[in-house]
Amino acid sequence: MKVLNKILSSVLAFMVAAMVVVCCWQVITRFVLGNPSKYTEEILRFALIWLTMLGAPYAYGAKQHLAIDLLVKGFEPAGQHRTQIFVEFAVLALSAAVFVAGGIAVTMNAHGQISAAMKLPMECYYACIPIGGALMILYSLNNLYHLFRDKDKEVA
Repeated sequence: MKVLNKILSSVLAFMVAAMVVVCCWQVITRFVLGNPSKYTEEILRFALIWLTMLGAPYAYGAKQHLAIDLLVKGFEPAGQHRTQIFVEFAVLALSAAVFVAGGIAVTMNAHGQISAAMKLPMECYYACIPIGGALMILYSLNNLYHLFRDKDKEVA
């Protein structure tokens, strides 16, 4: 998981840096040169989509995602542990059903479509959905492994 985290964090950092450069280029071409680039808006839109679909699993794996745990903190440690396991299974099921299965269906449905400005196949853009779902599954399985491993250590 450390290798995956390193790769994903590097990809995300590169994407943010590239988005800053492209956004600056868009401002320069629009306001300085008076001839806005027709590619920059589409690049930024799709980079933001990819950034979101790759960033959400990364944040989830690093436990930096948004969570409302006010109710769970009131439970005893055993109840908190069971709730965490339930949440991981729910994330696993949702990721598999919605993101992976649904994302594959959406990606396949986009076959033959091309983007307006860059003329790239739309599958390139929609592929982030099942990829993000697969990453969520990996991180969820890793979290489940640690939850069950830590529970075994408490019992022993």
